[in-house]
Amino acid sequence: MRVVRDAVALAIEALSWMEHEGLSERAAFARAAKQLQITGTDQLRIAQMLVLETTRRRNFIDYLIERVAGGHSNLSSMPHGLMSFLRMFCYWTKFREMRRGDIVRILRAARSALGWMDLHPIELVFGRILAIDPAEAVAELTSDRTLALTLFHPAWFASSAGVLLGRSGAVKLMRRNLRPALSYIRINTLRGNEEKCLREIEREGIEVKPVEHLPFTFQVISSKRPIPRTEAYRRGRVTIQDKASILASVVAAPRPGDLVLDVCAAPGAKTAHLAELMQNKGAICSIDRSALRMSLLRREMPRLGVEIVHPLLADASKPLAMKMDADVAVVDPPCSNTGTFWKTPSVKWRVTPERTARLAATQSAMLENASRLVRVGGTLLYSTCTILPEENEQVVTRFLRLNPDFQAVDSVPKIGMPGLYGSDTSQRLYPHVHDCNGHFLSKMRRTG
Repeated sequence: MRVVRDAVALAIEALSWMEHEGLSERAAFARAAKQLQITGTDQLRIAQMLVLETTRRRNFIDYLIERVAGGHSNLSSMPHGLMSFLRMFCYWTKFREMRRGDIVRILRAARSALGWMDLHPIELVFGRILAIDPAEAVAELTSDRTLALTLFHPAWFASSAGVLLGRSGAVKLMRRNLRPALSYIRINTLRGNEEKCLREIEREGIEVKPVEHLPFTFQVISSKRPIPRTEAYRRGRVTIQDKASILASVVAAPRPGDLVLDVCAAPGAKTAHLAELMQNKGAICSIDRSALRMSLLRREMPRLGVEIVHPLLADASKPLAMKMDADVAVVDPPCSNTGTFWKTPSVKWRVTPERTARLAATQSAMLENASRLVRVGGTLLYSTCTILPEENEQVVTRFLRLNPDFQAVDSVPKIGMPGLYGSDTSQRLYPHVHDCNGHFLSKMRRTG
């Protein structure tokens, strides 16, 4: 009973922090675990599952709660803790195989965490949640609204994905987003050779398989312990990085001795990979506007043996007061992160078409500002983890139209699908097709 009680309390607290401050799942979970001083493996595992899976289904869960809550239907005015538990209870009872004893245990755990007086006014709602049939609840809705609810995505995104991929492709993408993301690691050759590292991680109980076309990149098949707790990780021999992010550095193709501009560099996984490709020869100017994220980059570089990075705290959406003739510039700007819904489902409920339009303007400004620091003959790479054309092809097309001294060139190796609207030199990657984050890459060269 204590395991369930602690797990429920931790999940309620993490979900509440996400709602109150807009924290990510990971940040909210870490804060809640520290706040409640919960360290048990079983409690952490159950609580993490509850947070992630409740968040994945939030739109349908809220729809069901609103259907049954009656006078308590104003969710925005409900205390965060109470709303978090209602959502979690709805997930647990409507989207999992449940026994009556499990329901009793989770209710007792909530009373312990929140107090029976707080729960008492809405206890009738629990019974109504148990009674409602999700399929019947959407029977009279339009097919588009039903699709968005039952596949747990915002209606605007379901519509955009349908235009982008066709209805069948959109359904496949949204279904894939409901399953956990795959994990990848990159072997860091600055800290040792591949063969020795593979033997070391095998001894630590990590099973991997190589990723085609990407040297030193492996998909994690199974692991007896979290990767960050392994000796190979602590010594910087391996780092966790998504396959699409690794591809971006390979496409940028910096050479030893190059001068590289890395825009929006923190927390530094791509920066470290660029340094590895450069064999720690040359220089990387890493720009980011977040002091917190930049502190993570500064901490990561020594672990990975990177010696050529020069961090600079600056906002690249504004003209950069510096002179530079970069051989390679990588622009990885803030985006809507629609390619990471499978990894961070809370993003689904924060992004909106209006926010996407604002992000596109920022992305265009960053690309323009970085381009001014690229030498003639140099390379400019634009990279995002969103699948929306407004933040990808449209940004690049607008940039090339305004900057005729740049031209699009092939991005190799070719792992993704060609870009849209004739942007054949670009690449698109999707979770349901390429088993990695949704991603976009466009490589350009300055010709004059």
